[in-house]
Amino acid sequence: MQNSHKDLKIALFCGGSGTRMWPMSRRNLPKQFQPLIEGESTFEMMINRLKPEFQMHDIFPVTTRDNVQWIVKLAPAIPLENIIIEPQMRDTAAAVGLSAAVLDKKFDNPNVLGLWSDHVVRNEQEFLKAIRLADKAVKEMDKFVEIGVRPTLPSIALGYLKVGKMLKSDDGLAIFEFVSQIEKPDYKTAKKFVQSWEYLWHIGYSVWSAQKMLNLYEKHFKEGWEALMKIQKAWGTHQQQAVIQKEYEKIPKNSIDYAINSHLTGTDQVVISADLGWRDVGTWDELKEEMSSQPRENILQGNVVDLDLKDCLIYSSTDKKIIAAIGLEGLIVVDTEDALLVCTKDRTHDVKKIIEKLKEEKKEQYL
Repeated sequence: MQNSHKDLKIALFCGGSGTRMWPMSRRNLPKQFQPLIEGESTFEMMINRLKPEFQMHDIFPVTTRDNVQWIVKLAPAIPLENIIIEPQMRDTAAAVGLSAAVLDKKFDNPNVLGLWSDHVVRNEQEFLKAIRLADKAVKEMDKFVEIGVRPTLPSIALGYLKVGKMLKSDDGLAIFEFVSQIEKPDYKTAKKFVQSWEYLWHIGYSVWSAQKMLNLYEKHFKEGWEALMKIQKAWGTHQQQAVIQKEYEKIPKNSIDYAINSHLTGTDQVVISADLGWRDVGTWDELKEEMSSQPRENILQGNVVDLDLKDCLIYSSTDKKIIAAIGLEGLIVVDTEDALLVCTKDRTHDVKKIIEKLKEEKKEQYL
């Protein structure tokens, strides 16, 4: 039911460039706004799963100016004035800090739910149930509440939350002591984590008090905090634009995981363990796995004629030509009007390196 969280505001981060999903994901249309899964974007999917419980005027997308057009197009019910615009991308510590400063100014220390727009969440009822419990726990315990998920594979691309004893259970979900956060371990360590009940994936979903978040910036990320305080003071005045343009670039580029989360202790935070059916679709290989109903299934989209394919993803954004594929195995093929990607499944993480080469060769029109 809507309105059950009248004082909870949602900071929905959608400023990433999605470089590992090139050539579909581009500067002017990054992956979170692309209709990659069953004709729908992950941004739309996130908005749709929030709709049953939240009013659109409580959702505040955080993004760069180039992406505003896609938010307006895909979620027209979100008020235009809710969109918090970053003058430039400065990594996640700057984006989260900006949301905390702006929402604190607007609503005087609200509780904020931080979410990311480029994830897939299949268990939508569990997702909403976890948010309800997190919101309740923040009020009762006066701590940050992180929502973690049980790891399904030894990922070295994600951080992990180590949890201690169970503090309480509520409606089938458990709240645990937070022990520590481990960022992107090696494969051997990740394998141990998966086999232990003590470790959850850190997916970046959390509920926090805006002022508590800003206090942590002051303590652990002083240079960023100083710029954010100047931005907050000017927000909503005629000086807003000039001040954010000047101050935002002073915030050091850093991730929220290293700038803030790595300093948290059990005094600051607790963790909810939830089965969300969660996946970060950050590479073409991950997208293939998400869309496959069985191992080694072919995923074909567009005008594709295939013969004897195994374990391939072929993705075309144009119907102007036919893609004919014969006898391929374990390949990713992505065709757009001006670019073609061909790589093996196990090298999709290297697409980012192609972006760097395009920059070096001054081929900006393909970014």
